[in-house]
Amino acid sequence: MNLAPDLLLLVIAVSFGSAIIGGMGGFGTGIILTATLTPILGIKAVVPLLALAGIIINLGRFWFYRRDFDARAVRLVLPPALLCLVGGTLVYRHLDPAPLAIVIGLVVLAAIPARRWVQARHLHLGARGLTVGGGLFGFLNGIASGMGVVLISLLLGAGLSGTAVLATDALVTIAIDVTRSLIFGKLDLLDMSGVILGGVIGLASLPGSWVASLLVKRMGHKMHIAIIEALIAIGGVSILYHGIRAI
Repeated sequence: MNLAPDLLLLVIAVSFGSAIIGGMGGFGTGIILTATLTPILGIKAVVPLLALAGIIINLGRFWFYRRDFDARAVRLVLPPALLCLVGGTLVYRHLDPAPLAIVIGLVVLAAIPARRWVQARHLHLGARGLTVGGGLFGFLNGIASGMGVVLISLLLGAGLSGTAVLATDALVTIAIDVTRSLIFGKLDLLDMSGVILGGVIGLASLPGSWVASLLVKRMGHKMHIAIIEALIAIGGVSILYHGIRAI
């Protein structure tokens, strides 16, 4: 997994830029890095190393928003997410991801009108919805990178907004990525070169997360929601597109 210097510089630059986008919307970093690295390394190598990089990326993101996380949402989402993550990772070893990517992309795109429908009726996801959604998020994280869009959609549906969404998402994702990295290492899907590259990507993202935190603190609530919804749409289309191409 040794990269030429020019490719390594490209990866570092993309890591910085994608961290700004991900830091503003709570996700997007994994999707951008997956799109960049897959043609270079192949999808089987990319998913495990991005799990490791995600630990550093989300540690940085959580630090900047650490005062605003929602402890109740973490308690409801994290246990089922960790449990279902194991099943998703085992499926990842054997399943062709293309058909599943199409389903995921459609579900992600449906999250925007679904959230607006719920909001218009002043409804919120309750404890059961967050628990079931957390299990789905964990399962999908075992199969693909960039599934933060699912968790962000859940947290918005539960009534969280602004930096509370970003902080809660980051804290849950840290636990998910630590678990993913341990599982991938145990299954020999993450070697030392992947560990090094994942570390480089994570460190390169930290300045981008800092820039994103400055931008988020200066924008209004409505603008931030609009940015998140735009990223959800882009993420859903990207996942759907790659699934169709892989068939």
